[in-house]
Amino acid sequence: MRTLNRILLVSDRSAKRDFRFAVPYAAALARQNQASLLVMQVIETGAAALPHWTDIFRSSEAIAAKEAEGRTALESLAADPDLDGLDVQYLIDHGRPSDRICDMAPRVDLIVMDTGAPGDRAAQKTARETAHGSCTPVLLVPPGRLSTQVATEPAWQRLLLAIDLAGYAPQAVDIATSLAATHHASLLALQVLDPQKTSAYPVNAGEGMHHNIKGLKVLLGKRLAEVLPDVSDGPPYLRQVVEGEAAAVIRAQIAAHQADLVIVSAHPYGTIQKLFTPSTIDALLADAACPILAVPFPRSTLV
Repeated sequence: MRTLNRILLVSDRSAKRDFRFAVPYAAALARQNQASLLVMQVIETGAAALPHWTDIFRSSEAIAAKEAEGRTALESLAADPDLDGLDVQYLIDHGRPSDRICDMAPRVDLIVMDTGAPGDRAAQKTARETAHGSCTPVLLVPPGRLSTQVATEPAWQRLLLAIDLAGYAPQAVDIATSLAATHHASLLALQVLDPQKTSAYPVNAGEGMHHNIKGLKVLLGKRLAEVLPDVSDGPPYLRQVVEGEAAAVIRAQIAAHQADLVIVSAHPYGTIQKLFTPSTIDALLADAACPILAVPFPRSTLV
């Protein structure tokens, strides 16, 4: 994984939110990499900042209240013991949260943020939009029980790389193998084979092979071994090709392997594209059981 010199921690604390699950991960990664930490609170200034339609008549007051709440949140976060001894800067920005976070992405090496609790549509929407829009990897941390190990280093011992050989970010493979080496973790590379989309897989075996599911699985397994060859030092990588719908298969494999981090490539999504190409990341974020590292495609490969 590339050197982390600067990490962006997105603060989403307010009177109604105090999940803080992303904080220990950001702090531990900053310590581990001797990185500086930028803590950012975005004050929504659009229509979403007005919880009731009647607030349009007092919009300046409503936004001022949000501003005060954001400053209080950052003051509270500054006193968090997880951040003791770190090089931390604090920033309040204004606008649409995902836009402002993605604008900051080129200036940092990693973004760490909460996914939002079930039912918190605003926080979950921001997490989804950031994952698809950031040019920098985004670590999305769901609410849940925190491991005591996270205080000193992320407790990543079982990694799952969800890969789609039809199109993936090479950086996702590099990050997955680097994390496996750094944390002495096991790594499962998972390719999902959707029987309804067999023609989409790059096996170069002739059109007829796309109707042979068993043969496709063998060829995809060989392709996985080419993309992710074993290393001489460290445990051999696990590789699986599993039939089914992507999000459902990944969830099942997370549970089966007790994965504590999922690495997945993130496609940039427009409104029209969402209608015809469901996002696996979006589906996983709806009920994530462990942190998800969304790795963007290099901008030079996008058309």
